Amino acid sequence: MADSVVSQILEQQVLSVAKAVEDKLDEEIAALERLDPDDIEALRERRIQQMRRAAERRAKWRALGHGEYTEVPEKEFFAAAKASERLVCHFYRDNWPCKRNKQDA
Repeated sequence: MADSVVSQILEQQVLSVAKAVEDKLDEEIAALERLDPDDIEALRERRIQQMRRAAERRAKWRALGHGEYTEVPEKEFFAAAKASERLVCHFYRDNWPCKRNKQDA
């Protein structure tokens, strides 16, 4: 009996969440249907600008060496770290077993 009560409550909660999501989607669809051609063109231009900025950012990252596995000399480490927003590094010593193998490159 307790299981049926729990399942009913769970079902009601799932239905209410589904209804809320459906209502939100309906509102978004209605807003899109109300757009005139000028609004659509403005959205298009904004998206083109976003894509251009993303392409410029990727090109800058590539120029900085992102996506490459390189060994940075100790004296150049901080300059390399400051040049990028994100950095992944692996510190090692020659006598440690985690020394990078040539096949990893």
